[in-house]
Amino acid sequence: MTTWLLLFALLGAGSLHAQEAPNWNREPPPAADIRLDEPAPDEVVVVLNVNALGGNHAGLFAGPLLVDPAGSYFSVRGQDTRWKGPTLRDYARYQTVDGLKIRVYRFRLKPRALSVLLQRIREAGSTPPLFCASAVQNLLANLAPFDGVKQVGWTTPTALARVLDALTQGEAAIGVCQKLDATPC
Repeated sequence: MTTWLLLFALLGAGSLHAQEAPNWNREPPPAADIRLDEPAPDEVVVVLNVNALGGNHAGLFAGPLLVDPAGSYFSVRGQDTRWKGPTLRDYARYQTVDGLKIRVYRFRLKPRALSVLLQRIREAGSTPPLFCASAVQNLLANLAPFDGVKQVGWTTPTALARVLDALTQGEAAIGVCQKLDATPC
């Protein structure tokens, strides 16, 4: 019962506005050597900020389309009149505000799977705070080549990283995991 009360309190609180969110790290973000290639048109790129226990954020690119569930990227970057729109490099740099532990998972999709993913993105509603990783995982769930990824009620970016690590390691890997400098995780 207490869990449900806490959940409803969090949902009822509404999204924090980025400018109202506390900046725990008073230092400027560390310099990041970001060498990531932009997503190919048939590529899904999952970006996970795992700087804290449990992780801090999850986002997803489907080709050039960015999904930033419960995130502040669009509202903060949109305030810059010179900003030309989301890129993987810019989004990854934005995630470094609290450290350099950013994991980038890349997968190529067949046209049908990409079409289903784009439909899921169009149909997805807004994401409440603390549910970014769940939103990303549920977009991928049971979609080829993510057949082993299951729907969840809630998960963390770190837990999602473990799920995706299983898909990017070993001889049967269906994707790759990269650090900010494009080296393997």
